[in-house]
Amino acid sequence: MKNAVLFATLSASLALGGCFGPGDPVELPDDAIEAASTCFAAQGMVMRAGKGEDVPVTYDEFVTAIKYPMVAATEVEPFSVETVMKILNGAEAKAEEIRSKDYEGAVATCDARFKIKAGEATLPENNGDAILSCMGLASFVQGAVQSQGSEFGGDADKIGALTKRLEGAMSKDPDVLTRLIGGDPEAVMMEALKGAFAQGNPDAYVKACDKRFPAN
Repeated sequence: MKNAVLFATLSASLALGGCFGPGDPVELPDDAIEAASTCFAAQGMVMRAGKGEDVPVTYDEFVTAIKYPMVAATEVEPFSVETVMKILNGAEAKAEEIRSKDYEGAVATCDARFKIKAGEATLPENNGDAILSCMGLASFVQGAVQSQGSEFGGDADKIGALTKRLEGAMSKDPDVLTRLIGGDPEAVMMEALKGAFAQGNPDAYVKACDKRFPAN
């Protein structure tokens, strides 16, 4: 899957907007994908209320709304970034379902359902694990800043610089090299990415990575 396709879908989904519904509570489906589509739609509609489709999606909106698809992807086996696309593809229909309901109030319910926690992210203690998880998430987020670079502004430069530093760290860490060369590189990266996705806080995770692996 091309990151540009994923984030084009994300931008279109987030541009939904609308007026707050009058009151009936939003009930979340048991299925993780269905629930995440509902939560993504609710969060996006709250953030985009009053904004037209011609108003670009911001970096903050992106990292806030993508948390539900990220966590939900870790609940589906086998873990795959493709699950995020399934969730985004279902968001527009979910938005229509909840448009007349209390989707603003649904955000707290969604945070509880997917165990979203505010605050700093926690990186793996092992340096190799941290490098791999940071590289996985930074690459994932970089797909957004590459396709939305003009709107994301300085965030695009920061993510790009972090990714380059992580590439250098990967090439110098013997533990990482052993795992990548001696095993299945894709499986290794996906397992590391799954741990980062599970925290549901991409902005905090990227900041923690930037702090752990600073520019010289």
